[in-house]
Amino acid sequence: MLSRPLSAQQTSSEMQSPSVSEEGSTGIGSEREETLADNTEDPSVDLLAKRCVNYCRTNGIENPVEILRYAQSLIVRGRPLDVQDVSESLEGETNFILINRQDVLKSAMDEIQFLKDLTLTLSIGFYGECAEDYGGPRKEFFRLCLRDIKATYFDNGLKDHLADDYSTIGLIMALSTLQNGNIPRFLREDHLQALFSSQEPSNPCIAKLQIGFKNLGLFQIGNAIPNFLHLFRPSQSYAMSRRMLMTLLLPNFSEEGSNARRFETEIYELFSKYTRLTASGQRGAITLGHILQFVTGSDEEPPLGFRVAPSIEFVQATSHSTNPHTECPFLPTANTCANTLYLPRRTNESLLPSEEQLFNLYDLAFANAYFGKL
Repeated sequence: MLSRPLSAQQTSSEMQSPSVSEEGSTGIGSEREETLADNTEDPSVDLLAKRCVNYCRTNGIENPVEILRYAQSLIVRGRPLDVQDVSESLEGETNFILINRQDVLKSAMDEIQFLKDLTLTLSIGFYGECAEDYGGPRKEFFRLCLRDIKATYFDNGLKDHLADDYSTIGLIMALSTLQNGNIPRFLREDHLQALFSSQEPSNPCIAKLQIGFKNLGLFQIGNAIPNFLHLFRPSQSYAMSRRMLMTLLLPNFSEEGSNARRFETEIYELFSKYTRLTASGQRGAITLGHILQFVTGSDEEPPLGFRVAPSIEFVQATSHSTNPHTECPFLPTANTCANTLYLPRRTNESLLPSEEQLFNLYDLAFANAYFGKL
C-alpha cells in the first residue's frame, strides 16, 4: 500500500512487490516442509529448536545471522512474512491482532498473551488505519513495541514489581527476532548471559523473560550455541549511516538523456542533500532512521536483510495526488511492503517549490508513522 498517502480521504491496501533479493534461495526455506513430511503432526517448538541446533552443529554454522535464518525457516509458519511477487497474493494462516497506536505495548500484551499458536505469522491492524499487513505494519509494530519495552522494563534497571509482565515481553522480543522485526539489543551483558543460561535465573524478571524466549525456541538455540547471543549485543555496525541509507535506497532512473531523467536527477540531488543535512542533525528531530522507517516500516536493516530491496521510484508531481493540508504535490509517499519511496519530481508544467519548502515537506512526511492517513 501507499503507507503514507497524501490525502486523508484515500484508502489503501499494501501491495505486493517483486522480489529482487535471493536471500530465500539458499535451500533453507524448504527445510520445514521436508522435516514435517515425516510427521503426522506439527513438531513442538522445542523439537524444532533441537533440529536447528543439530543442523547448525552438523554443518558448522556459527554465524548468528545464519543460525537465525535457519531457525526462522523451521519455526515460523503460515503466510510468508514478506511479499515476493507483485502478481501473486499472499496466502496462508496468520495471527491477526489489533493495536492501539496510542498505547501500543499495552494492547500488544493484551492480544499476544492469548495467541494459541505463536509460530504463525503475525498480521497487524492499527486502530482506524487502512492497511493490509504484508510486512510493513508488522515491522512498524515491532519497532514501536521494542521502543516501549526498553523504556518501561529495562531502562534504569529491571522492574521486579512488574516481573509477571516479562514472560509476555519475552514473547514479543522473540517474535520480533524471528519475524523480521528489530532485534532487542538493549539487554545488559549479565542479563543476556542469565537469560540464556542453563541455571535458573536468580532475578524473577529474567526468569519470566526466559519463558517467553523458550516458548519460541530461541532460548534453546542460544543456550546450545553461544555464538547466537552476538545477535542481541549492541554494535556500531547496526547504526544507520547516510552511506548505508543511500546504498539501500536504490533510485530507478529513466533512460539517460530523456527529460524525465533530467528531472529525476534534479530531485534526487535535492533528496541527497536532505539526507546529508539529516545526518548532520540539521533537520530537527528527523533522523536517517525516520527515512528508512517511512519506506520500510523499520528504522534499521533487519539481520536477514530486506526480502524486497528498498528503492526510489520517481513520479510526476502533476499526477501525484495533492495533499489538502499542504496544497503541494511534492510530498513523498511510500509502500512499506514493496519497500518503495515514491519521490515526486517536476515536469515542464510544474515547478519545484523552494529548497526549504521542499525539505519542510520531507520533514512532514518522514515524521509521519501512520498507515492510510497523514
